[in-house]
Amino acid sequence: MSEVNPVWEKLVRYANDLVEVRSMRRSEDEMAYHLYLFPKGELKRSVRVFDQSQSGLDRLWGGKRVFAYDEFEGLRLAITQVFRLGRLRMVVLTAFRKEAKVVWPPRRLGR
Repeated sequence: MSEVNPVWEKLVRYANDLVEVRSMRRSEDEMAYHLYLFPKGELKRSVRVFDQSQSGLDRLWGGKRVFAYDEFEGLRLAITQVFRLGRLRMVVLTAFRKEAKVVWPPRRLGR
């Protein structure tokens, strides 16, 4: 049996505290671990939002992306909330690897 990476365990614990999860998927790359959550409803608690985006088509369809961040058990987490038709459809949790060079805490640029 393969050993479970403790980062994934922390991400799943954080996810279950953040939102009621219908399903989830995961991936990783050289910079971070990504957990894709498909929620049953809204967030259970608030997070620190630093930016949001909405394209012209998003405005028509009631969509937007909200970018937030948090720290949990030593993890630096980026939280992206994806809305469609005015409802939260997906949450992406990204835990950056310790060696990843990222601006922390994240902040809004160029506005």
